[in-house]
Amino acid sequence: MSEYSVVTAEENEWEDAMALAYRTFRKFEGDVYTPEGVQNFVDFISDNKLFRMFQEREYHLWVAKDAAGTIIGMGSLRSGNHISLLFVDEKWHKRGVGRAIMTEMENYVKAADKQSITVNSSPYAVDFYHKLGFEDLSEEQLNSGMYITPMRKIF
Repeated sequence: MSEYSVVTAEENEWEDAMALAYRTFRKFEGDVYTPEGVQNFVDFISDNKLFRMFQEREYHLWVAKDAAGTIIGMGSLRSGNHISLLFVDEKWHKRGVGRAIMTEMENYVKAADKQSITVNSSPYAVDFYHKLGFEDLSEEQLNSGMYITPMRKIF
């Protein structure tokens, strides 16, 4: 058996997935963003409307779990082909977890006959996305207190 697996998240995994996103965000990105950006991120991951969209299958979430079933990574899509969140627990960085989550998301997008996948990358993740074949759509910009680089990968 593999060290981890990537599956579609169950409703009862939402809070653990968002907690992982928050911890990882604070560790690797929170000090780069303005206080407004940090608050906007917190507001986003704790938004009840987002959770309802997940429950109604309008917002898609995948989780990576270790052999014990602990969530070690998470990724989500909105609008069918836009990466909304992608975070991997620090202990699992550089072990293929992010790439495995991306594969699941890309397979979903391709199955929906979409021609590309997009992301507004944080500064920390730009190199990761470049390695996966994403191209910058514009230079880094400040948006709602967060530094992002709009990117796209065409299939």
